[in-house]
Amino acid sequence: MADYLVLVNGLPGAGKTTLATQLAPALTAPLLSKDAIKEALADVVGAAPASALGPVAMEAAWSIAAALPGLVVVESWWFRPRDLGYVRTGLGRCAANAMVEVWCDVPPDIARRRYAARRRHPVHDDQQRLEHAWDEWAARAEPLGVGPTVRVDTTGRVDVEEVARLVQRTLGQA
Repeated sequence: MADYLVLVNGLPGAGKTTLATQLAPALTAPLLSKDAIKEALADVVGAAPASALGPVAMEAAWSIAAALPGLVVVESWWFRPRDLGYVRTGLGRCAANAMVEVWCDVPPDIARRRYAARRRHPVHDDQQRLEHAWDEWAARAEPLGVGPTVRVDTTGRVDVEEVARLVQRTLGQA
């Protein structure tokens, strides 16, 4: 089981993946990214809808996190109104001694611009999400509130070493 969990969360386009891919090595921790798992699954199974692969990818991430010792970083967009129950179940499965949520704080208009500009695997169907889900996400995005939260301004350059120190202090590892 993971002894410590770091959940990296925030709106699509907030800089979660960028931060998590730098934070995990700074913490000497493995990184489990829901999107990376989802893309790998889509490449294997082909035409499965994103709505089906997303939950499977997250289940895989929680299962892997539960099997790993030490500190594990899990990165995803968890929309509290939709995902809180799933996150609580995943955290329960991991039974970590402590966890912290790193919330990538960025104005919604900047996140939207980044989200619209990036090119990703087609399984994400980003254009459909921009058209049908973005306004609700932007209006209601917030940390999960399942444990301590470290808020990080991801509008510009982030001092990853400082974030790592804050995470370690919050987890009681400093």
